Amino acid sequence: MQVEFNAINAVSKEINITVPAEEATKAWEKYLRKAAKQVDVPGFRKGKAPLSLIERSHGALLTEHFLKDSVSDFFEAAAKEHDINYLLFPDVKDVQWENGTDLLIKIEIEHEPTLEFTQLDHLDVPYNPITLDSEVDKYLEELKQNSGTIIDADEALENDHVSVELTIMTRDNDIVQNASFFAGSYPERRALPELIGKKVGETLEKEISGTDIKLVSRDASLNLANDNTYPVKIMVNSIERMQYPELNDDFAKDMEFDDMAAMRAKIAEDMRLANEHKNLDVMNYALVGKLFVDNNFDLPMKTISYLAEQEAQKHPNREYHKYLEYQYRMQISQEMVTMYILKQLRNQVEIEITEEMFEEYIKHEAILADHTVEAYKEAHKEEIASAEYQDGVRNFYTLRKLAETANYFIPEPEQQEEITEAETVSIEESDQES
Repeated sequence: MQVEFNAINAVSKEINITVPAEEATKAWEKYLRKAAKQVDVPGFRKGKAPLSLIERSHGALLTEHFLKDSVSDFFEAAAKEHDINYLLFPDVKDVQWENGTDLLIKIEIEHEPTLEFTQLDHLDVPYNPITLDSEVDKYLEELKQNSGTIIDADEALENDHVSVELTIMTRDNDIVQNASFFAGSYPERRALPELIGKKVGETLEKEISGTDIKLVSRDASLNLANDNTYPVKIMVNSIERMQYPELNDDFAKDMEFDDMAAMRAKIAEDMRLANEHKNLDVMNYALVGKLFVDNNFDLPMKTISYLAEQEAQKHPNREYHKYLEYQYRMQISQEMVTMYILKQLRNQVEIEITEEMFEEYIKHEAILADHTVEAYKEAHKEEIASAEYQDGVRNFYTLRKLAETANYFIPEPEQQEEITEAETVSIEESDQES
């Protein structure tokens, strides 16, 4: 069996397999004898008809199945002999064969990119550290949201929750159903801008799809066609509004602080260590981004598209599949960039992980998870013992080693936009080429 390779790009290649006529014929005869045991031929008991007769009467169909099975067998043999590594499944482009001739198979595969970094020391790395002030602001905003209370309102404003009575007019009869909306435009399909300004007891009329009626009424058993729209009369029964406290000194005093300045200072003190450890990860992955920009490489876009499509198919609403596919392609692309860069760094950078370093990494992860080291170890016992966790430890310290000589700087906003745009264009161009 002869195997030839032709590179298509950095992550895909064409494989041409030539199976000599004698070997192909033997494989065909073996397949024919096996198939003959299952083929019905009038005048013969199953499995007793002559092979020549079976070949004449069922040859076209049997040949089709033989080629499908044999292509897989011959490719697997070639992959084993030539150590061919590939992602997902091979794409069979062409198969040519007639009994007595060579079997010609053309296959395309995608594989991981081959990387080698020419510079790893003294890199100029743009990054945006997480500031302690921003973390305190985020914490206070979450505290504010969790301190909200529900009040009754007379007139609906944006984002108010509105309980209504729906009168759904169908050809057969009117259906009265309780339901709930939000006034405004969010969330999609559960919000009505027309409700803004409406008061309790007021009504409006609108056409709504069967799907959305079932959604807002939480009654999937309604006898309504999902794709049809129905005239609906909506009467406002009640309006509820979330009311949030102001982040001021009074709020701080309710939390048993002298004032907001004292509250912010205490929160910052409690969050300082976690913020430092978050920024270690920010610096590490800024290095990954820098290595991708400096050593831009192709990604296996057919594989990425397939994986993104499979993830999108899990969503029950097909309307969102194209949007979700795009989002998943971006996410998987970023994950693959990180995976390939870290894999190459583990091969290229020599580093010995000591028990002390391993324990320090566990401490790092425990701080990020807001756990004690003991609680983290107990909760992640199996994960810590895995090979993937060992790789994670090596990834962390390899990047910290590179960080020792790196020059980190906070880019100007315009420069950061240019870097982001360049990375996006690179991914989109790869997508178009695939």
